[in-house]
Amino acid sequence: MPSSSAAFCCLGPPSCDLRGEDGRGPRLLAVGEGGGGDIGVDAESSGRSRLAKAAASLIARRKMEANGPSSDGASSFPSSASIAGGRNARRRRRPNDASAAVEDGNSPSPSPSSSYDLIDLTKRIDQKILSNGWNRSGMRRRSTDKPSGMDPPVRHDDSMQSLLGYNEVRGEWSDRNSTTYHVAVVFGKPLIRDQVTIEYAARLRTLARMLGEESPSYRPRLVCFANGGGGAAVGGGSGGTDNRGNDAAAVSDASAGYVYFRHLCASQNITIDDARTEFWVDDDRGCGGDERSAMERVASELWRRHIKTWLKDRPLTQRLNQHYGVGWTVLERRVDIHFTLVSTDYHLCNLNDVHNRSPRKSFLQPLVSLRGLVGSDRWINKDEALEVMGPGYSSSVHVRNGNGGGGAPSAAEGGNNFGGIENSVDTSWSYQYGTYPFLHGEEDAVVFLGQCYLLGEELTPLLVNMRGVVERTEFFQRDNYLLLSSIRRSLVSLVEALYTDKGQEIRAGVIRYFEQSRGRNQFTKEDVKIIVVLESALLNLGRCLDLVKPAGLLVSSVPAATWSKALFNLEESMSRIKTVCDPDQPLNTADWGKLFD
Repeated sequence: MPSSSAAFCCLGPPSCDLRGEDGRGPRLLAVGEGGGGDIGVDAESSGRSRLAKAAASLIARRKMEANGPSSDGASSFPSSASIAGGRNARRRRRPNDASAAVEDGNSPSPSPSSSYDLIDLTKRIDQKILSNGWNRSGMRRRSTDKPSGMDPPVRHDDSMQSLLGYNEVRGEWSDRNSTTYHVAVVFGKPLIRDQVTIEYAARLRTLARMLGEESPSYRPRLVCFANGGGGAAVGGGSGGTDNRGNDAAAVSDASAGYVYFRHLCASQNITIDDARTEFWVDDDRGCGGDERSAMERVASELWRRHIKTWLKDRPLTQRLNQHYGVGWTVLERRVDIHFTLVSTDYHLCNLNDVHNRSPRKSFLQPLVSLRGLVGSDRWINKDEALEVMGPGYSSSVHVRNGNGGGGAPSAAEGGNNFGGIENSVDTSWSYQYGTYPFLHGEEDAVVFLGQCYLLGEELTPLLVNMRGVVERTEFFQRDNYLLLSSIRRSLVSLVEALYTDKGQEIRAGVIRYFEQSRGRNQFTKEDVKIIVVLESALLNLGRCLDLVKPAGLLVSSVPAATWSKALFNLEESMSRIKTVCDPDQPLNTADWGKLFD
């Protein structure tokens, strides 16, 4: 080979600076076969000395991090500077660097900063989120909260803390200004033989107490009675059935709830100004669906009958817009709507958790779709009727300038630069919950049924998330895996209690309760039935847990077919629990006028 040819190799370590002395190009050393041997030897010794210095510096930095004051576990991970250095070194490395190094006899050793797996990356993301002041519930930490190294594992009772935190951070109805339009939405529950149930009555009593105890502060402009759906779980009843396999119900859940609510207010002397407060009852018995369908009907009612009127009542304010030196005047008016969602505690927790973890499938998404600019895209006069389009329509309502233009500015006021009228809507919501009535009873059997039923209902956020995974619209949430594991352990403890001496009394009490109350349950005529159904539900829940464990522990991916199997087992487990463990029953006629349980 002629002496003018040369082989190039990079002698610097992956994390060192490979640029030349002028800082512009890579420092590549020419090792010629002809009279360049001395230069190559000097360059090689110089490169090895730099490598030794870099290694010593890295070891010293590791020791300093290990002995540092940090106690949150961050020292076990490389610093951001070393990661950035390794990333930059890999970006600057030429494609033939590795082969050149192999030819030279020096096999490249992997850099410590490039050997992280998915688990390490996830831990670093968690620490970054924690350092920014956010907790697992999605709420920003208050300045008075003491930081902990890492949040504890998710428990199935953290949902209530998240709900209370949402009310505290976003504010309840009493935190809104006087121009806010308040809307109360009470969620129904399927009737039993066309009768309001104990749990449904607890939700309606919560609304009545708001109007009675806090009077006259809380006076909503609209009260909506929504039909009770089966939720996201399978096997639930809808507004068109009584959830017992009988023919369609004679009345809707919302209609029965409205009648009971009126009777309750009359019994407790709760005055409602019908001239100020309107009522809307979802009396479509064939609509069915879940909570999202109910909220879509509420949003549709607002669009068709109320928002248009509320916009007309709002004053116009003038705003000057400028773009590239050109200015124009816009008249705007805005309606702020605050929804107070009324239901039992576990139900509102599910709504809040699904909204935080699966926003696309959130039951509250129809309320979000009300936000933004609304109106018509054609030029109209102010004297003409204001045309309000449906949810999701985003444009401005313009006013033609000229004779009959109404509120348009005159030429002296800059009418030639008038940009029209903008109508905007903003929405917010808070939660008003009533306590689930079957956890504090005197009978152990009723408390047992209530505990099992709540565990099945608290799987709803996981069910929504897994359906999104199967449909390939969402990623699997790690918090939902921890939730599944926690709920399964709790359900195992409850089922094991049935095999103790006290468990025999519980089984006998369950049979007695459903025989006397003629409630929703159909599978407790024999002593062994409830055990068989619960053990079958546990088996399905265990299979679901095993199938999603690789994704939950971030060990490996899960095939699409496995996700479908896991979803099937989860739906079967929730359906069995809901069918056999719901202790709800028709409200006793003697309790109709009572404001408290």
